[in-house]
Amino acid sequence: MLLHEPVRQLTSPGGAPFSTLAGSPGIAVPINLAMLIANLGSGFTAGATFLDTSYCTDVPCPPRLSANPWVINVIITTLIIQAIALLFMLSQWWRKPNSLSADPTSIAGVAVVMGHPRIEEEFSNVPADLTVAELRRRLKGRKYKLGNFQTDSGIVKFGIMPMSTEEMAQRRQRKDGFFSKLGALKEKIPFINDWRNNRFYFDTVFAMLLLALLGLTCAALSRVDKTQVVFLATAAASGTGMRIFLAVLGTLVSSYWGRLFRDMQTFTPYIDLGRGDAEPDPTILLRKHTFPITAFFPLLWKGHFTAASVAFTGLAAEFLIIALAGLPYRPGQQRGEFLFWSVLSLAILTLMVAQLLIVNVWRRKLPMLTRPPDTIAAVMTYVAGTGMSRDFESLSMVKTKERDEAIKQLGKNYAYGWRRDPNGQMRWVVDEVRGKEGVPFAPRRVDSF
Repeated sequence: MLLHEPVRQLTSPGGAPFSTLAGSPGIAVPINLAMLIANLGSGFTAGATFLDTSYCTDVPCPPRLSANPWVINVIITTLIIQAIALLFMLSQWWRKPNSLSADPTSIAGVAVVMGHPRIEEEFSNVPADLTVAELRRRLKGRKYKLGNFQTDSGIVKFGIMPMSTEEMAQRRQRKDGFFSKLGALKEKIPFINDWRNNRFYFDTVFAMLLLALLGLTCAALSRVDKTQVVFLATAAASGTGMRIFLAVLGTLVSSYWGRLFRDMQTFTPYIDLGRGDAEPDPTILLRKHTFPITAFFPLLWKGHFTAASVAFTGLAAEFLIIALAGLPYRPGQQRGEFLFWSVLSLAILTLMVAQLLIVNVWRRKLPMLTRPPDTIAAVMTYVAGTGMSRDFESLSMVKTKERDEAIKQLGKNYAYGWRRDPNGQMRWVVDEVRGKEGVPFAPRRVDSF
C-alpha cells in the first residue's frame, strides 16, 4: 500500500507536496511507526509462555506450561495497533483510481505520467550531479497532482502536472516542521549525503550485529550441555527476559533485511540498463514487491538472481526471530530442541553474512547514479524529456497489464547512460536505444565507494 500511496495523494483534490515525490509521503510516518511497534511486539511472543517448575511447595515441581500476563498484555496491545493501522491502510487503498497506469514501483510506470511541458522542462534541466538533498531543496514548496493536460505534441493525456502558483505560495508560508529542520541539518554533513556511503556504513554496523549474534550462537552450541553458562539464566523470569531480548534483536535484523530487499528491487533494473541494450520486461517493467515471498519467483524468472537470493534470505530472516528466541536456557529445555534452534540460527546468520558480502560486491557493478532511484522525483529526472516517455503518452489510462503488453509490442530496447540533449546539456537518462542513430549513450561508468 505504501508503494502506491504517492498515486493516491496525487489524485486527491489538494494534490501532493514535493515530499511525496522527493521523499516519503506523510502517511508513511505513522504507518511505519505502527509497523515498527508491531514488529517489536512480535518479539515478545517468545516470552508469552514458559515451563514453570516453581508453582508448588515441593521442589522440583513437574514442569507445566504457564503464561506471562504482562507479556500477553504487550502482545495484545501491539496487535490492536497493527489492526488499526491495517484498517487505515485499507481505507486509503480504495481511494486509488482503478483505471490508472501510474505505477511508482516501475520505471515505465513513472514514464507514462510524464509529458507536461513544465514538468518535462523542470526535471530534464536538473543538473546531472545534483544529489537527493539538493533535489529536495530544489522542489521545496511545490505541489503536484495527476490531471489532464496537453503535451507539446498536442496530445491530451493524464499525468503529473504542477499545482497553481497560489497554492504553492501558501505552502511556502508554512513553517518548517521538526523533520524538515532535521533534514536540513543532515544536508550540512557532506559524507552523509552520499547514498553509497550511507548504505556501506549501515551495512558495516549491521554486519557487526550479525557477527555478534553468530559468535553468541557458536558459543552456545559449543556448550550444548551447559547453556546456562552462556546466557546466565537460572530462573524463569530471567530466561523470559533473555528470550524477548534475542527475539527483538531478530526482529531488528529482519527489518533491516527488509530495507536491503527493497534496495535490491530498486537498483536491479539499472544493472541491465547500464550495459547499454536491455529488453523492457526485466528492466523498465520490473515492479517492486512489498514482501519477499511475492518477489522471489518474479525476480528469479526474469534472471535477477542476486535480488532473488536476497528475497529468499528475507524469508529466512523471518524464522531467525523464532530461532534466536529458542536459544536462552530455561527450565525444562530439551537438548534436541536447543540443538535445532542453534543450528537453524547458525545457518541463517551465516547465510546473511555471506549474502551481505555479495550485495556489497554487486553494488560495485551499478552504473553512476548520483541520485538513487528510490523516489518518484529521482526517477523523473532520468526519464524526463526522453523518447521513451513520448512513446508512452497514450498509455496513462490503461491497465497495467495492457500497458506492459503495449510497451513490449513496440519492440524497443532501453538503456541507462550519459547523453547530450539537443540543448547541449549532459545528463544521465533512461531511454530507448535507437538502432538507426546508434546507441545515444556514452559508455557506462562505475562509481566506486
